Amino acid sequence: MSSSDSIDAPTDIPDRPERSSGLDPVIAEAVDGVTNRFGAEGLEQMIGYAEKSLAEARAALEQLTAE
Repeated sequence: MSSSDSIDAPTDIPDRPERSSGLDPVIAEAVDGVTNRFGAEGLEQMIGYAEKSLAEARAALEQLTAE
């Protein structure tokens, strides 16, 4: 493929709505990616996994602060 054959991104894609100021763009991209690929069911699975990971991270932090 020559440089003149490059594919340009479409320009008619609407901008994403503004995210709350404290949200890291990588987190937003991960959530949007799961939602777009797997729909509500996939997002529910992601949230369940995230809640379990959050509980483990909080427990680890609690253990570190108790030492």
